[in-house]
Amino acid sequence: MYSTLAKTGLVLAACLVSGMAWASCAGPPSLETRIKSHADAPAYVDLGNWFGDHHQYDCAAEAFRSALKFEPTSASLYYLVGLSLFSSGHAEEAVGALQQSIQIAPDEVKSHLILGAALEQAHRNKEAMTEWVAALKIDPHSTEAIDWLSKGLVAEGDFGDAIALLRSAPRDENLTIRLAEAYDKAGMLDKAADVLKPALNAKPSSLPLTEALTTILVKQTLYQDAIRLAAKAAKLHPGNLEAERQYFRLLVLNDDYALATPLGQKLLIRAPHDFDILYLNGIMERAAGKFPTARKHLEEAVRLQPNHYNARYNLGVVLSELNDASGAKEQLEKAIELGASEPEIRFTLASALRTLGEADEANQQLKLYQQELQAKNNRTLAASKAAQGDKELATGDPQKAVAFYREAVTATPKDILLSFKLALALDRTGNIDEERTLLEQAVKVDPSFALAQNQLGYLASRSGDSASAEEHFRNALRAAPGYTQAWVSLAATLGMESRFPEAQQAVASALKLDPQNAEALQLRKDLEAAQTQH
Repeated sequence: MYSTLAKTGLVLAACLVSGMAWASCAGPPSLETRIKSHADAPAYVDLGNWFGDHHQYDCAAEAFRSALKFEPTSASLYYLVGLSLFSSGHAEEAVGALQQSIQIAPDEVKSHLILGAALEQAHRNKEAMTEWVAALKIDPHSTEAIDWLSKGLVAEGDFGDAIALLRSAPRDENLTIRLAEAYDKAGMLDKAADVLKPALNAKPSSLPLTEALTTILVKQTLYQDAIRLAAKAAKLHPGNLEAERQYFRLLVLNDDYALATPLGQKLLIRAPHDFDILYLNGIMERAAGKFPTARKHLEEAVRLQPNHYNARYNLGVVLSELNDASGAKEQLEKAIELGASEPEIRFTLASALRTLGEADEANQQLKLYQQELQAKNNRTLAASKAAQGDKELATGDPQKAVAFYREAVTATPKDILLSFKLALALDRTGNIDEERTLLEQAVKVDPSFALAQNQLGYLASRSGDSASAEEHFRNALRAAPGYTQAWVSLAATLGMESRFPEAQQAVASALKLDPQNAEALQLRKDLEAAQTQH
């Protein structure tokens, strides 16, 4: 019931559903008769709760406003007005009522929670976080406050504080997933997996935990592990559409069509108008040469999600195979407009244009195809040479690594990550001048390249230029606030300048991200000892 939800504050998710606006608010006859015969605050509260239970939030707000006329200093009534306005999608209007409620009764957790949610919906994120902090001070164990505050911190890029907050929170499924998401955003995929795996072991049937962990495994390119996990979830939840859809998606991603095909047919019967199921079946049918069936499924997928460029690309290829050059042209051009970048799309489009008699346009697409194909081949070569370089560097032969990385950079000179790898190999061979040149070129192209900024900071620190080192480390952290090593490096630099409070803060930030980081733990001890001597 709405009246129950309003008393608990556990309404944040439900409140996101916008209520219906009613030209006239008519409650049940018994309540309307009661108000006509004896209008008072309790009568209007009951009416407001009835409207809320029936998702008529605008009407609920009006009923609670009427109750306020009888009890103008009631914090709970201002809260109910604010809650109703927020529930009906009027976040800005809700803010004033909720602030009034808090002014009268500042220690009500639920008011701070809903006010924070309303402020966030109104894109006033800093103010929203202030309210969630206030809620947490009142009730340090409030999982709602922890959830919303951590989400706000992650949105602000403050991964360390989000992780520290979630790591010390009561462990429930939702907060575990939120912690894994914070690690993921901070670029710490191993930590995210380490959080999710024991949680899933303790609760192996949890679909949300399974989905979160499969997402991390895919990002780690551990596709077989992700597929095994998804298969297990589908087996534990027979008939669960989401579990089977996730398993199906991963099978197609891994080109395992032998297993995916019968599952896809089964899912088409159960959910014939589901985008993912239509699209993925269309991909497999295209690969199998079943073009009429693929056309049917991909056309419906495009109708459902017209901005999905891969669906349009696959449909364009299918239409080309079915000799529908005009339809193929339309789909392929739209796919390119939406961001499709595979060279093959240009080749297929050129074929369709030539069939339509548009020779000049076809030649232009073929030219682009050749350019993009060469670029793709160069990227493939660069990836192969870089992998060889990685292997040589790992086995202790930096000279050979440098040679392989040079070939990779020659193939793709604009790939600053490969330039960074070459710079690291050069560092191992003692060629510091060329290393620095490569790093400076990289950050000139992309000042937010945190890895290169951090390495430049290391070089500056090694040469005794603490000011430049600090600048580079801070640039790295502005780009990647979850970069633990940059926090440690910054702390060390600040410590060398005897700026101990700032250094300790930097170490604390590193340990928020990684509490077991040996370098940070030792540095904290060294800083404490050095500070004692001053």
